[in-house]
Amino acid sequence: MKVLITENLCKTYGAGETKVEALKNASFSVSKGEFIAIVGPSGSGKSTLLNLIGALDTPTSGKVILDGKDIFAMKEEELSVFRRRNIGFVFQAYNLVPELNVEENIVLPLLLDYQKPEKNYIDELLNVLGLAERRHHLPHQLSGGQQQRAAIARALAARLGWRLTTRLIYPLVTDRKNL
Repeated sequence: MKVLITENLCKTYGAGETKVEALKNASFSVSKGEFIAIVGPSGSGKSTLLNLIGALDTPTSGKVILDGKDIFAMKEEELSVFRRRNIGFVFQAYNLVPELNVEENIVLPLLLDYQKPEKNYIDELLNVLGLAERRHHLPHQLSGGQQQRAAIARALAARLGWRLTTRLIYPLVTDRKNL
């Protein structure tokens, strides 16, 4: 069963002399249970592709069908809810809210969707990712690795079907069990 299909996905930024074709006719599919990695040199369109798959940006042309839904055929509010309820992100810059501590950053997407965080699951994430003792620290009080693990925990906290990351996270979690 195909859970992700991209069809002739294109993204162009700018026009004239500043025109950049960041993505040209990307077509592929992903089956249920399949794990994929998108690799390539800097500037090859990897982040653009992930932003389009995650509905953070709109394509110039083409389609993204996620779990049977043409996401760019949705109205903006419907797309926003779909994204919030179905896709977890680990951004290259982590995007932790500086005024919120680790635990608050992790549960923020749940609270924005009026969901009650599962305390036991949040505690488990904090323990597995080695952040239990840092749960009340602000992002600037964390190492880069701890910030990345907090962003990973945020993406996992809502138990969403999709998780997209623009950075390789394997080296940071190889010594962690049950991840």
